[in-house]
Amino acid sequence: MNPRMPTADDRKLWDLHLSSFATHALTVADELGLFDELARQPSTPEEVARALKINLRAARAVLALLVSTELLIQRAGRYYVTETAQNYLLRSSPYYWGPVLSLMRNLQFTHASVMATVRAPEAASHWTRVEGDAPIDAWSGGSIGPELARDVGAYMNANSLAAAFVLAQRADLSGRQRLLDVGAGSGCFSIALAHANPDLRCTLMDLEAMCAVGMEYVRAAGLERRIDTCPRDMFRQAWPSGYDAILLSNILHDWDFETASLLVGKVYDALSPGGRILIHEMLLDDSRDGPTTAAAFSFYMLVGTKGQQFTVPELSAMLGKVGFKKVDVTPAHGYYALVSAEK
Repeated sequence: MNPRMPTADDRKLWDLHLSSFATHALTVADELGLFDELARQPSTPEEVARALKINLRAARAVLALLVSTELLIQRAGRYYVTETAQNYLLRSSPYYWGPVLSLMRNLQFTHASVMATVRAPEAASHWTRVEGDAPIDAWSGGSIGPELARDVGAYMNANSLAAAFVLAQRADLSGRQRLLDVGAGSGCFSIALAHANPDLRCTLMDLEAMCAVGMEYVRAAGLERRIDTCPRDMFRQAWPSGYDAILLSNILHDWDFETASLLVGKVYDALSPGGRILIHEMLLDDSRDGPTTAAAFSFYMLVGTKGQQFTVPELSAMLGKVGFKKVDVTPAHGYYALVSAEK
């Protein structure tokens, strides 16, 4: 029997089949110091192979793939770093993604582990379920060790510092005096907001070990007189009051809808009248069908934490249910957006 001609080509399947190799090319290039080498001296594949002590065929393959992902550019046989690489892939940059790339090298999801997550009961995503030693289980259990706290702080600072400084320019905090930064991690958002708003005082609220790590970043920024800490288990302990702004950046996406709603309610109760909630997240389209990166991030949250990404209507409903008014959405850094509302 002769099969009929297909009605579509298979490029999408090839894209998915080979997509992980772009990640491997990135993490290998970072470990080899390729981006720093090319920033110092744009080079040919032969020169790259000699400088990094790798074989020529490998150099050509890595360079070609990184050009296709727009992290490098090739001119007359020499390879140069792009602006994206200059910002995020040079070790000298304050926005260097090194800790994120380290996690990408070491974090291995298997088909079996992903399948186990997909088949797990819905209740497994609730904050009261403590199932292992992943970072999210530390927040579920209310305790995190110093070593893990330092690793989590470095990871969060690496992938959030640039976003923090953009958010600080987009968030209208005029007239606000005190901001509570919930799940503050490295404190980079409070640091950026304090720089942008000279009259603003910020408080890092996180588990005790995370607060200690956050204050290291705060002291390095010279802001210890304007940023303090409030160690708290955000689920089991009372929140502090007297704040006219509360920030949740990359917090709600760690949890299921019920737990995210619980946290939004706690924000409402803690805010002063007229206070504002600031939710900084990568948002799904209203249909929940994209964009691709946000949808992939949502799947990552499913597998890696206990959560999901949200849509604007979902967050608006969550906010409205507890009493927030005047919901506003503002584009932020890259794929991120700021959703804010008033008590």
